[in-house]
Amino acid sequence: MAMNASVVTTPTLVIVGRPNVGKSALFNRVMQRRIAIVHEQSGVTRDRVTAVGDWCGKYFRLVDTGGLNVFRGGHKADGVFDEMIREQLEEAVVDADFIIFVVDVIAGLVPLDREVARWLRQLGKPVVVAANKADNDKIAVGAGEFAETGFTDIYPISCLHGLGVAELLDHATADFAMNEAERDEAPAINIALVGRPNVGKSSTVNRLLGENRVIVSEVPGTTRDAVDIPFEIELHGTRVKANLIDTAGIKKRTKTSSPVEFFGLARARTAIRRADIVLVLIDATEPGTAQDKRICRLVLDEGKPCVLLANKWDLAGKEVKQKELFERIAWEIPFLDYAPILTCCAVSGYNFSEILPSVIAIHEQMSIDIPTPLVNRVVQDLVARVSPPAGGSTRLKIYYGTYKSQRPPTFILFVNDVKSCRGNYVAFLKNQFRRAFGLDGLPIFIEFRERRRGDFHNAPDKKRGKSIASK
Repeated sequence: MAMNASVVTTPTLVIVGRPNVGKSALFNRVMQRRIAIVHEQSGVTRDRVTAVGDWCGKYFRLVDTGGLNVFRGGHKADGVFDEMIREQLEEAVVDADFIIFVVDVIAGLVPLDREVARWLRQLGKPVVVAANKADNDKIAVGAGEFAETGFTDIYPISCLHGLGVAELLDHATADFAMNEAERDEAPAINIALVGRPNVGKSSTVNRLLGENRVIVSEVPGTTRDAVDIPFEIELHGTRVKANLIDTAGIKKRTKTSSPVEFFGLARARTAIRRADIVLVLIDATEPGTAQDKRICRLVLDEGKPCVLLANKWDLAGKEVKQKELFERIAWEIPFLDYAPILTCCAVSGYNFSEILPSVIAIHEQMSIDIPTPLVNRVVQDLVARVSPPAGGSTRLKIYYGTYKSQRPPTFILFVNDVKSCRGNYVAFLKNQFRRAFGLDGLPIFIEFRERRRGDFHNAPDKKRGKSIASK
């Protein structure tokens, strides 16, 4: 299956500035919802956070970037990320159609603002200065000081109260085309990438997209925001729109050391909820940890289709065979038995050509509609081959079945006694439904509803109280 991934290109508005001036607050204000994490701790945003926004019918891609020289002289040793954040920022502004340079009007013009301004002038891109924290007219007067940056377009704004943001957007989007069709640009497939810290999520994103899109580091917890990355999958000459969500690593609750990490985990859970399909990344050298199980349980609880990616196979493959690895994962995480497993290596790119085809195949299965007569023919065949067990003195009888919903695939079976539905037989039914209807990678749910024979007295003979199950 020939398939390539390419990043979607649309008019791009990039927000830049030194740490803690309100870049993420402006991002959230423009999007009218909280996407980027906002916290008084500077340097919270490390990766590029992207979303599609609109202003008066003009649609654009809004990008929130990390602050330059984060934690210079700070309390934590995050200086290791400074160069990486600068690289991320440089890559972001290359694609920018317009740049919003955010400054703090209360702090005034500081040396780092001058440094950022000098760098922006060298780019030759259109720039507007957003003097944030101008919560009243008296403070807003101080915005004139930023004329020393060399930029003439300066707008005092207050992200907290929304003051001046409309005028700022009028200016920044003045040359953007009116395009109502962009309203339909929402990605067709939302793909969340989740996993415990430092299993290679950001490396996997960069390998999938073929570019250094998110920060990669040996330090666990590098990604704090849930980073949305719109892209397109080319399949047989057709482009399928998608959105890849790289999430913060999900840690044990007792190891969430800061409010920023806490909100990052909340974003990860929200990303799973938003996703159409979830890629769960595990470390092939240490599969099935308590954290892996907790993450997989979140995926199952949300009823999400899933692919398990066993990363770092270049290391694990020296110690175990692939069959042994699969058996261990199945033993450690038995409740996610519906998910296909792929061994891969984000460093070398091994087996990455199989990931997106697996996602597309599962996505296509999610739209399957199963007619009721077919459901009942399959059920009739199943109970003929394997009789339902007896629960105490009562043997389970299945009268009738129907397909309730696609996401997640849910079947309703009308039975004589719900209490007779034993767990092992339910698991058997799920596995057989998956095989019969081609629902690989999708969780299957079965609702059992108790009925008496008389409840079907108006149904045709085949549906009347006669049980499908043999005695």
